[in-house]
Order: sequence, then structure tokens, then C-alpha cells
Amino acid sequence: MLVNRIAPNPDLQRLVDDGYDISVEGGYLIVHGVPYVTKDRVIGYGALLSAYSESYGVPNAITDHTVFFTGTVPHRDDGSSLQEAMVATVYPVPQKTAGRDALCYLSNKPEPIGDMLCSYYNKLTHYINKLETYVRAIDPNVSARRKGSFAHRDIPSVFHYPNSATARAGLEAYEAKLQLNKVAIVGLGGTGSYILDGLAKTSVVEIHLYDGDVIEPHNAFRVPGSMPVDIVYGKRKKTEVLKEIFSQFRVGIHSHADNVTAANIDQLNDCQFVFIAVDHGPSRALIAGHLAAMGIPFIDVGIGVDKVAEAMMLHGRARVSLITSETRHLVNTLPTADDADEAMYGNIQLAELNSLNANLALIRYKQHLQFFTDEERPNSINYKCSWNQIAHQ
Repeated sequence: MLVNRIAPNPDLQRLVDDGYDISVEGGYLIVHGVPYVTKDRVIGYGALLSAYSESYGVPNAITDHTVFFTGTVPHRDDGSSLQEAMVATVYPVPQKTAGRDALCYLSNKPEPIGDMLCSYYNKLTHYINKLETYVRAIDPNVSARRKGSFAHRDIPSVFHYPNSATARAGLEAYEAKLQLNKVAIVGLGGTGSYILDGLAKTSVVEIHLYDGDVIEPHNAFRVPGSMPVDIVYGKRKKTEVLKEIFSQFRVGIHSHADNVTAANIDQLNDCQFVFIAVDHGPSRALIAGHLAAMGIPFIDVGIGVDKVAEAMMLHGRARVSLITSETRHLVNTLPTADDADEAMYGNIQLAELNSLNANLALIRYKQHLQFFTDEERPNSINYKCSWNQIAHQ
């Protein structure tokens, strides 16, 4: 981490010139060594962390007045707590933020707010001045101002640009639950490609794609986004094309341009989670049985569409089944017949059901990793278009 006195823009340079030691780490601007009064009426030090983003070196507009704080609950010099006046949240368990343990989430603003959010300088010095007011009553020589320095530390990430939305929402500790080492998606048709679209936006280190099919016009309509005409007609493998697309966004996408069979199924043995998105029942049975035997959790997905000929309508449905080591006995309840019905799928675009199926699977996956709440803990989720309902069992 390079430390110097030259900040990347005038806003941050003003903090340095005033003697503050600051750094940009991940999606946060950090002011180090900020003094405050502890509950024991002694002076402690903590860091203030503000969500921070910039475009081409210019800070983006500030939309939030709150900051994380690595110190304990601040107090006044007389020992009374500032919790009601300044603290929005006291974390029972330290919240990992930019690699640091945040103990408090501070929320304080002047009324009216005035120019507090016009610059990061104004925002952060507002909190520093509030805390130092009570510090100076104990020791007038203590201050967050020192020699002034700036440092930039790149936090290792799978993404090519920072996920500033996570920092702004204070979700870094939550997102860390999703940082598995290896996840596989078997089947990159409509639902599988939409699963990739969502999974790629999490911090999983490696995403392995398995599919032996090629991109053609009929399946190009069932993947997220769009593709150039030369790709659609180029007979290129799905996994290679999708790897190229998502590698513009992140690293760690691995292409395996083959279907999973008994000959290569051992490649899944070191996965921490697997999504099965195939429409071939015997393949589903093979993969699900192997994963269950290995104790590897997985989600199996499926959609179906029936023509209601007399009404000229379609009846659609989607299913998501989660199998873990505790529920491996349910693997025998998965559909294992060959449900790839060309008369059903050949001329019908199912992007809506594919994306819904994928999103339900991703939510269930994140519930499994304790990212989302999960009171019901269903083994299977079923959606039926006619009823506009999602049932679970």
C-alpha cells in the first residue's frame, strides 16, 4: 500500500492538507486515528469509514450521511453516552468493513443538513468535529490531525471494478457469506444462463460452466442480454461465449464445453455447490445421485410449458429443489424422465419462466448460505403461471 501526500482529487486532498491520514480501500474512504471518549471517560481511537465511489478520479455524488466506526460507542466528556445522538446501530458482532471490524454505525446530521453532503471533506469532518468536541474537554492537545497522508489499497476482488452498491448499503459482511471457492452450473440453457447472470455478481471465486451445446438462434433468445449476429450463427460453444461475456465483468469463469457424464462427473467433487439446469432426466439422475453421495449441496431446476390449445394460451410452471446432506434422501423425488419435448420447446421463447426459475434458485441458494432469511426452509418451490402463486413443500 503506497502512502503519500498526494490524493487523487481536490476533495480528498483537502483532508490530507488539513493533516488527516486517509485511505481509499475497496468502496470506502477511511479516516484513521480519530479520537473519541469511551464509556470510561478515557480517550480512544477509531477509524471512520464512509462509502466512496468515483468515476475517472472524480468523486461521485454523496447520497448518504452515515459512516461506520471501528471504535466503541462514543461518549461525552462527562461520561454520558452519545448513542441516542449519534449511533444508529451497535453491532453485537463486529461487522467486517473494508477488512476492519466496525463496532458502530454512526448517523448524525445538522438540521438543516446544509452543505454536509457537498463533499467528503464536509461529511467526514462533521463527525470528527462532533467527536473531538468532547475529547478536547479532556485533553485539548489530542486531535485526528497529524502529518496528513493518503493511501490507496486494492482489496482483492473477482470484479474488474468495485461493487460500490454493496459499500453504500453496508452489506460487505453479508456479501462475504457468498464467497465460496468453487460453484458449478451444469446446463447453460435458458435457466442456467440466467443463473450465471446472477451468480456472476456474487463474490464466488470460481464459477465452472458445463454444457456441450452451441449457440444458435433458437437458444440465443433464452439467454440474458444480447449477442452479435456472428456469434448467434457462429456455432460456438455456449460455455465459451458466456465465459467471454462475463469475463468482461469479473475473473474466475471457467468453461467446460462438455456435458457432464459418468466419464467426467468427478470434476464436480471439489465444488462447494452445484446448480443442475438440464432438461435430460437421466443426466439429472446421474448428477444428482453423485452429488448426494458426495455430500455436495445442490439445486435442481426445471420448467414446463403446456399448450392450452382450445384457449390458445400457455400454462407455465417452474420448480426449484434444494438438496443438502441432511435431505439427500429426497434425491429420489427429482424428475428423471427425459423432459426435453421438442414440440413443446422448439418454437416457444421462455425467457420469463427461465429468468423466474433462475431467480428463485438464486434466492434459495442465498438462503442456504444464510444471506436471506429462511423461516420455512422448503425442500422444493413450485410456481404455476395459472395461479400466480408460489407454493413450497
